[in-house]
Amino acid sequence: MKTIAWDCPSCKKFCCVPVQAGALICPHCSENCGKVDSPDFFPTSCPRCTCSQFYLVKDFNQAFGCLIMLIGIVLVPRTYGLSLPAMALLDWFLFRRIPSAAICYRCGAEFRDFDIPKHIKPFIHQIGVKYDRKRK
Repeated sequence: MKTIAWDCPSCKKFCCVPVQAGALICPHCSENCGKVDSPDFFPTSCPRCTCSQFYLVKDFNQAFGCLIMLIGIVLVPRTYGLSLPAMALLDWFLFRRIPSAAICYRCGAEFRDFDIPKHIKPFIHQIGVKYDRKRK
């Protein structure tokens, strides 16, 4: 199911709603936070802030990834170092299986389960710095 998630500017709570044509309404405070024109395709601009630049991330819990590596590190003395390649292999397998999500540079809205266009690339620091100045 395609979803858009964002931090509501009014109630400061995290919102995650399924995508449908019409207004993006915060489920907590009922504030109108944007408008979705077509739920079938990835938007050309963010429905929240009208920014046209997005970056690509893996939709994966980073704390879980760090836990995998920590387990590998802790087991190094007992496994004579073989736990590190084993955990790296597990990490690579998970990386290949986990879907990607797109994130708006300006407002941080997260777009999950969309068919993300090929022109959207991973985070580019120079673009991120430009929007950090504009972000509240």
